[in-house]
Amino acid sequence: MYRYCPEGKNYTTDNPLTLEADDKATTGAYVPFGEATKDGQLIRGEVPCSGAIYKMRPDGSDFQLIAWGFRNPYGLAFSPDGQLFTTENGFDSRGSRPVVNSLDHLWKVEQGAWYGWPDYSGGVLLSDESFVRRGEENAALLLKDYPQQPPKPVALFGIHSSSNGIDFSRSTTFGHQGEAFVAQFGDMTPITGKMSSPVGFKVVKVNVETGEVEDFVSNKKIGPGYSASGGGLERPVSVSFSPDGNSLYIVDFGKMVISPVGPDPERESGAVWKITKK
Repeated sequence: MYRYCPEGKNYTTDNPLTLEADDKATTGAYVPFGEATKDGQLIRGEVPCSGAIYKMRPDGSDFQLIAWGFRNPYGLAFSPDGQLFTTENGFDSRGSRPVVNSLDHLWKVEQGAWYGWPDYSGGVLLSDESFVRRGEENAALLLKDYPQQPPKPVALFGIHSSSNGIDFSRSTTFGHQGEAFVAQFGDMTPITGKMSSPVGFKVVKVNVETGEVEDFVSNKKIGPGYSASGGGLERPVSVSFSPDGNSLYIVDFGKMVISPVGPDPERESGAVWKITKK
């Protein structure tokens, strides 16, 4: 496993493990909370690790690392030709190392590939000017060198769209064979970063050959159904085609209001939607 070489960049934050209001903790990259790192320190990677995709037999044996270096890989699905794809939620503009303007991604999963976390977003280094607000500094790069140049995403989704569950159409009756369908949970403004208008709250389809993304199911007004007072999709979290491929099911998490304190989901507001071709 690759050995990480942190730049010795540490972050001091409030310590949530004590009751003292002014207690602080200093933490570096790839070490336990409260442990600082030094410039040039080598840290051996271990399996299992987070931000990775694995395969194993149903009984848990033959556990193998397939790909790593993801921030938050969410949905997994095989295309009709047997290629594995995953959706990924991009960086948030919060915490000790906020990153702005980080898109969500659709990746083709390749054996042994590294996808860029924690210093790349969508194959672009975080030192790029697109990831910084005017008058502020870029997020510090945490690694001295990299196992490889990360690949480019198959497709790009909206910033904070929370592009999650994925499935592929295989039906001539439903249409769009070979295209990916992705549920977008929607932004969580303001806790993950402020947006000027709602992003996500819909299901999109993706041509995985060209990277073209199109809305497939959405409300007339962009945003959750409750905000338009007319019903509709609230927060689509997953999609799945029926066994015969002729129907698309959408799992809708339901109403969830976001405040500076955090999310407030409404009980019994979720739903499952069924989409069929007329």
